[in-house]
Order: sequence, then C-alpha cells, then structure tokens
Amino acid sequence: MKTVLVLKGSARKDSVSSLVSDKFTESAGEKFNIKTYNAYKLNPKPCYGCGACGKEKKCINRDLDEFFADFEQADYFVISTPVYNSSVPSPLKAIVDRFQLYYAQRFEYGIKPPVAKHKKAALIISAGSNGEGREEIEKMFRRQFTVLNTALEATVFVDSTDTKPITEESLKEAREKGKIFFK
Repeated sequence: MKTVLVLKGSARKDSVSSLVSDKFTESAGEKFNIKTYNAYKLNPKPCYGCGACGKEKKCINRDLDEFFADFEQADYFVISTPVYNSSVPSPLKAIVDRFQLYYAQRFEYGIKPPVAKHKKAALIISAGSNGEGREEIEKMFRRQFTVLNTALEATVFVDSTDTKPITEESLKEAREKGKIFFK
C-alpha cells in the first residue's frame, strides 16, 4: 500500500488550507495509507546551525525523528499552508529548515540522493489576500524538493480568504487535482 504523508502548517484545524488539503487527499481513496502531521503539534525546535547533521549525519534535536522516518518512507508528500507575510507559518518554516539534515548528507557527504525513495509532492496554499506569497512559497519548496528526491506535481491555491468564504468551486478543484495527482 502506498503512503501519503500530509504536513499541515495551520494552527487551526478548520482552516481553509486544512479543509482544502482534506478534500485533496480524500481523492486518494482507501488504496493509500494517509499519515497526517500538524506543524504546530509537532512544535519543532529550530535549526541551530550547529553543523552536527554534517558531522554525525543526524540532527542533535530528536523531536522530528518520527516525522523524518515517515517522510523517507512516503510515496507522496502533501503540504498545506496558509500564507503568512509572503511565507509559511514559523512552525512549518522550522521543519523546512530542519531538512538541512538532508542537505548536509547531499553536499557534505555526496549522498545522491540523500532520500532514497522518490516522492510526488503537492502544495495546498491559502492566502487572505489576492495571491501574495504563492510564488515565494512554491519557489522555496521547488528548490528544497530537488535535494529531497521529490517532485512538485500539483498546487492548489485559494486566495482572498480574508474577505470571502471558501467556495464549493475551490473544494471541487482540490478534489479534481487530487484525483489526477493520486492516479
């Protein structure tokens, strides 16, 4: 059975990005094992830039060990996030920074790829305004995914959530893109 790892970046369980992510992953059906993490519940420690991941091939912080093990085994990786100041919320950004573990393996030890199992990835992004932050977030993850043996193959973007409720059309788009993604 293939595994989908979902990483939610919103503090709110009923946030637009979480609701859209749920609709997207529903398309996977029962043929997939779906494991979901919330960045706020993980409460990750930040990367200290100590260099231990380069010297010891592991992070001195052990709080994300289970998440990283699940990431390495996943076939699909879905990240949902609201836009905060043209970026992602700080707990999600801390996880992004902690992927430094794999950068060190790639660039200091020459391990190519540092994550053996290739993954398809999707981004679910919601913004309170009319599109601010989407390009920056996509660019950040595309760049990171090149090291992580992961390909960004789908993005669902919902904007203007500060001024209008989520529409059935947005949820339908998420379901349809999910069906294509999980084929």
